[in-house]
Amino acid sequence: MQNYQNVTIEGRATHDPVLKQTKTGKNVCTFSVAMNHYSKEGDEPRVSFIAVETWEKLADYCSSNVTKGRRIMVAGTLRQERWEGQDGKNHSRIKIVGKEVRFIETVKKNDAEPQRKAS
Repeated sequence: MQNYQNVTIEGRATHDPVLKQTKTGKNVCTFSVAMNHYSKEGDEPRVSFIAVETWEKLADYCSSNVTKGRRIMVAGTLRQERWEGQDGKNHSRIKIVGKEVRFIETVKKNDAEPQRKAS
């Protein structure tokens, strides 16, 4: 039985995206989003950095339109990666596999394309 999972985050891209191609020829785009967390009004925010991965048409779109500092919203599902480091220690991280990306603010008038969903 598959569990229901859906996550939406909003924040700023921390770096320009990286577009790669898998051995099977599928495009995958990776970037990360910084989100601020406030515990009390007037406090300094804590920042979380969330890894994002998009595939195929959405990957192409993100690689052309996501830029460092751009405010975006990403909706998708969670995936945990686990690996053993060179030091022999186990590591893991949770990332979002993006199914939809929206731009919260536009940089230029010609960038004002609405939203793009994965096909």
